[in-house]
Amino acid sequence: MSERWVAALLWVAALGLRCLYIFQSDASPFFDFPLVDAKTYTDTAAHMAAQGEWGGGDKPFWQPPLYPYFLGLIYALSEPGYYIPRLVQAALGAFNCLLVYFVGRRVFSHSIGLAAGALAALYGPFIFFDAEFLPPALALCFDLLLLLALPWAVRGGHGRLLLTGFLFGLAALCIANILLFLPCAAAWVYWQKRDLDGPRRLLALLPLLLGVALAIAPVTGRNYLRGDWVLISSNAGINFYIGNNADYDNTVRMQPGPAWRALVTRPRLEADATQPSQQSLFFFGQAWQFMRSQPGAYLRLLLHKVYLLGHGNEIGRNQDLYFARQYSPLLAALLWKSVVAFPFGVLAPLALVGIVLLCRRGRWREPGPALLLLFLGTYALSIVLFFVTARYRLPLVPVLLLFAVFAVREAWGLLQEGRRALVSGLGAAVVVLLVLNNRGLEAMNMAGDADTQHRLGFVFQQKGLEANAIDAYQRALVLDPSIQEARFNLGSLYALRGDYRRAEIEYRAFIARHPEHGEAPYALANVLLDMRRYVLAAELYEKLLDKPSGIEQSEIGLRLAHARLQLGQPQAAEATYRRLLRSRPDLLQVRFMLGKLYESQANNAAAAQEYEQVLRRDPSLTEVRYRLAYVLFQQERPAEAEAHLHQLIKQEPHSIEARWLLAKQYVAEHKGAEALEQVEAILVIEPAHVQANRMAGHLHVIRGDTLTGTHQLELFKKLHVEERSKEIQEQLLDKWRKDLGGAQ
Repeated sequence: MSERWVAALLWVAALGLRCLYIFQSDASPFFDFPLVDAKTYTDTAAHMAAQGEWGGGDKPFWQPPLYPYFLGLIYALSEPGYYIPRLVQAALGAFNCLLVYFVGRRVFSHSIGLAAGALAALYGPFIFFDAEFLPPALALCFDLLLLLALPWAVRGGHGRLLLTGFLFGLAALCIANILLFLPCAAAWVYWQKRDLDGPRRLLALLPLLLGVALAIAPVTGRNYLRGDWVLISSNAGINFYIGNNADYDNTVRMQPGPAWRALVTRPRLEADATQPSQQSLFFFGQAWQFMRSQPGAYLRLLLHKVYLLGHGNEIGRNQDLYFARQYSPLLAALLWKSVVAFPFGVLAPLALVGIVLLCRRGRWREPGPALLLLFLGTYALSIVLFFVTARYRLPLVPVLLLFAVFAVREAWGLLQEGRRALVSGLGAAVVVLLVLNNRGLEAMNMAGDADTQHRLGFVFQQKGLEANAIDAYQRALVLDPSIQEARFNLGSLYALRGDYRRAEIEYRAFIARHPEHGEAPYALANVLLDMRRYVLAAELYEKLLDKPSGIEQSEIGLRLAHARLQLGQPQAAEATYRRLLRSRPDLLQVRFMLGKLYESQANNAAAAQEYEQVLRRDPSLTEVRYRLAYVLFQQERPAEAEAHLHQLIKQEPHSIEARWLLAKQYVAEHKGAEALEQVEAILVIEPAHVQANRMAGHLHVIRGDTLTGTHQLELFKKLHVEERSKEIQEQLLDKWRKDLGGAQ
């Protein structure tokens, strides 16, 4: 069979498997609800495609930008959705299997390349991530193309090296870890150019480096124009800190919510760092401080991450690969844990033996194997320097597949040579490595671990399935009571449903575990306010006003003032409003509430003064204009009040409240025609307005139109009777409910 037919069949088979997984997994709650990074990517892509704003926003990139642009292009050519992008990525993932075959054929042999490509087609984590809205499929494509392009480039001129460098830069714009491979790639090119003298060998590196710069420079320039010097993205610092701190296990599991918000606001609160580059450097500094102050703990953490990198378990981040098995029989067959974690728990030992055999034969000195080893080593180092997850170690797998197949092929050759003792030794080594790489393996939790249940709760909550969300959050907290966001969200759901007692319990449990967070005390205070426990609510609000909490001080102050008013403490409420306005005179809502307080105390002059200040800053606030007109009438300043009402009606022609107040004033001034004009306008908007019908009837009678007036008054009587009937019915129902409650 020709090579083209082999490649075509490999691609079709890989594509078919990926499409099958996509159609099987659409039953998952997560299928149409991307989370965390996936949501960021899809939202960014959809916005670019819908709005045509391909500039990427007004800030430096937070994440490497190539994948969201790739996704945005798909959306622009189709529609934002969940099937087409996955199918495109499935085709790309199938193409990656071809690239594995081509790399293996070039470095080893046709058979090794074909076997590795076929294994890539069947590799469960590849199939899973090819269907996720995440960069691995695109990044793998660039990485494999780079491994093919480097040998091609050293055999040609500067143009090839320039193109390869540009490809290198594109790979970095997808996942920046690849940049750690750049010095090794440059050294490999320098080694391959040994037929040149020293200066010319160095000059040969310039096109490669220039190509990298040409790809990255537009992104760096764009970031600078958005206000900061950021090479590619500004998330490197926080990712480095997540993987290098004294509380690694908790930070690496952190989910969006209060804990994450508290983390990302640390640079601003602790170091007044507002620029993205400053915030990234802050987190690098925090990580370096941990390394310097606790070198022993850091060394143990590094060794732990090396162990996690080689362990068979697939560590999810924002998604659990094993939970996804229950929705896809295909994935269930290709990804599992039972004695060993398949497939990585088998792949890693075989690949390690393959590397040993390669070095035993001295083939590590050959250009192709040396390049693969350099890539494998530097990329593995880049993961260990940050933190380990299944998604981040995925670019290692194509190279590991090639070394694993090489190990099997070499063992078979040794067996044919009659070297059974050596093959037995290799087999024993594989068994030992299998035990080490799968030590402490936990059983698969098909129902989902605590983090998965938490994510399920969040998805159900966003979909409006409150009962499902509560159930999922409760299961998450049974499995792990320390999950901050699950407990906080559970309290929020109880509060939303009006179950304030349970909400209070959850918030108090949250605060007991995490007293440093300000959002939970604020949420608890709101619940106490809803429960009319005003004294406790006011105490909490007072404490929050005196310390940073991440909540706007105006929101806290407004609620505190409300609690004080409910306690019959208007002076304390006024003092709270004044305190807020001393620091922020532009808080219009606070000034409006202060005006309403003065109005309730019949201090109309002070109320008018506050309302006027609000309108000077924002003349569009019709509610404030109405209140100002009302107090101006109370001050016997009708001309000014009427002017404000006319302005309000001009802004909101359907404002019944403004027209009714103006009509009543015209009646008081014996301006019947003007009053009737306003009343009739009200009846156009709301024909069943009871009092407007009454006033219109009287005005028509006074003006001599008895027939119209009588008709209007009859309509008033009918509406009035209906209104009173409804009131009486509601009173009887209330009495019945109270009596029933007392009987129980």
